[in-house]
Amino acid sequence: MGSYPIITKSYVKRNEKIKKVQKENKSKYLRKIFAYPKASITKVITENGYIDMVGKEEQPETKVIEKNELLKAIEENELTGMSGNGFPTYKKLKSVIASTAENRILIINGAECDPGLIHDEWLIRNRLEDIIFGSKLVSEMIQASETFLAIKLKNEAIEGMNVKILPDRYPMGQERILIKQVLNVEVSKNEIPAKKGILVINVQTVIMIAEIAKGKFSKGSRYITVADYTAGQAKVVRVDYGMKAQEVLQHILGRQDNKGMYAGGGVMGAHRLEHNEMITPLTNFVGYGADIGYNNDSRCKGCGNCTRNCPMGIKVHKVVDDYAKNKNIDMQKYELEKCINCGTCTFLCQAGKNIMEIVNMLKNK
Repeated sequence: MGSYPIITKSYVKRNEKIKKVQKENKSKYLRKIFAYPKASITKVITENGYIDMVGKEEQPETKVIEKNELLKAIEENELTGMSGNGFPTYKKLKSVIASTAENRILIINGAECDPGLIHDEWLIRNRLEDIIFGSKLVSEMIQASETFLAIKLKNEAIEGMNVKILPDRYPMGQERILIKQVLNVEVSKNEIPAKKGILVINVQTVIMIAEIAKGKFSKGSRYITVADYTAGQAKVVRVDYGMKAQEVLQHILGRQDNKGMYAGGGVMGAHRLEHNEMITPLTNFVGYGADIGYNNDSRCKGCGNCTRNCPMGIKVHKVVDDYAKNKNIDMQKYELEKCINCGTCTFLCQAGKNIMEIVNMLKNK
């Protein structure tokens, strides 16, 4: 099994601690009855402090790197997208700079839609000065006509930033969905937003660009969420790439042998922690969690939640039903290539199926 949700709606209903955390978190975000995407999956953790495991001495304030040298410095520092995609940031910047679009638009992505991540929200509250500074640098570099900071937190008025408050829907932070929400512009799966003059860049990436510009960047480090997903508690931690993920988890939250250890891009796309697994640019979290115990042979209950809440409009219940009847059926008519692996279908499945796993298996047949 690859990456999969380690939190489901059924699990949340059974866990009183998580239910309480979700209820408390709902008041923090914009509630909208008719919104896209349809799935509403509120945070399942609450932030409980910050720990710096990098521990390098802060470098003295230095002269800001000249604008014409910043792109080269970003490349030399091997900065990748901090959303966890691992794509080199300088390549994305070069792509939008080379765009022939009449207007270039910068969207700072602070949506952090995964319900098990908390570090981007912490950064917005605690590193806002660098977010504003880094945003201005990137905006000037690509000659953006407009810059937006897209976040879910309500009542956030930030001086000098055009703030777009997003509804608490999942997966709002996915690049094309975010563009649709902020700009009302459709970008197809085969189109590259940067080549259309639209640059979406994670809020943490912007902070790292600000650090590079100031000569304060700690190369090979990032902020992650370290959490206990059975108790709804989490800390924001700055770590170095190459640190052992298990050691980070046990250092922050102690050893808990009765729980599973997980890592990945978020709780909606996680995997069991492997022995000696290292922190990498793709690591957004490490945490303890329960074994969900999926059963793909269980009978579909016909609730239709998977199809109603699929952000890509796939008729997921039909896929599941047809697959159950005939394992060799041709699935081309369902356009499974549109699936973005958000895990919404698995999270909502009342039958306890890992539908995302089924869809991925059928996609790759």
